[in-house]
Amino acid sequence: MKNNYSNLSVVLADRQFLTNEALSSMLSHKFRAFSTVSTKSGLQQCLEKEVISLVITDYALFDFDSIGELGELKNRYPETGTIILTNAITSVKIKELNDVGIKNIILKTDEREEIELAIDAALKGKKYYSGEVLDILLKKDSPTEDISILTPSEIEIVRQIASGLSTKEIATKKHISFHTVMTHRKNIFRKLGVSSSPELLMYAIKAGLIDNIEYHI
Repeated sequence: MKNNYSNLSVVLADRQFLTNEALSSMLSHKFRAFSTVSTKSGLQQCLEKEVISLVITDYALFDFDSIGELGELKNRYPETGTIILTNAITSVKIKELNDVGIKNIILKTDEREEIELAIDAALKGKKYYSGEVLDILLKKDSPTEDISILTPSEIEIVRQIASGLSTKEIATKKHISFHTVMTHRKNIFRKLGVSSSPELLMYAIKAGLIDNIEYHI
């Protein structure tokens, strides 16, 4: 990164440990302040506390209720740039993000140079899609492991299934009925094209929805 951003503050809003560690190592020394948050409330506190120059987030793995909510946050803090750094995305989601004013999107599989170019562009108020994201826009087919088709509630249930919770335990934890959890499970399996919990776990690991080092298969 050639530009001097030592007077700027960056917040990484992501729940993946490996992503947080990698980007912290890569970027923390380049900015005046580099913080990581794992909840929406934590991000809100950072934005209220001081002027944040840039937010880097994986909207699919964070606890945003919708892309619209992410857009509302951007409107509330227009001086803050936003980069979407995600494992998988579809052309539909790219359009939705573009519609709320978020036009800096890269994948976690992109090279370091792509990440740096995206940061430079976002801090200058310019649009940037990585090469892989542009390829998605040019193709009708979505990535194989596409978690963007799941709702936030479904993503949370996938995580709970992966952590070993039973359907009854998930229902108790989420304060919903057993039947509702079963409906969610059926919808998740149908959307992802899987037929068992182990298959779902492997899908979630490949998609980056969970870290395989945290689970035993």
